[in-house]
Amino acid sequence: MKSTISTLALTGFLFAVPPSVQAKEGPSKAAQAKAVAKSFRSPQKEGSKATCPVTGEEFTIAKNTAHAEYKGKHVYFCCPGCKPAFDKNPEKYLK
Repeated sequence: MKSTISTLALTGFLFAVPPSVQAKEGPSKAAQAKAVAKSFRSPQKEGSKATCPVTGEEFTIAKNTAHAEYKGKHVYFCCPGCKPAFDKNPEKYLK
């Protein structure tokens, strides 16, 4: 009897766990479509959103934002320290 009660209690707990605690499958297609680009076909204006290819951090492009051009793609970095890492191996960050 105790094992039945324990099983029922455990089952109830599993279904009561909020979705934020349950396993996630990754970003939805809508979220992926809204994701900020890591590289651009043309230079971007100040105030545009970008994602640093090195850290994955989303940020707003400013006048002094570190920038690189690689194979016709314009890439922006969240900080000046990310540019040297990108310059060493750009293919690693633009997959």
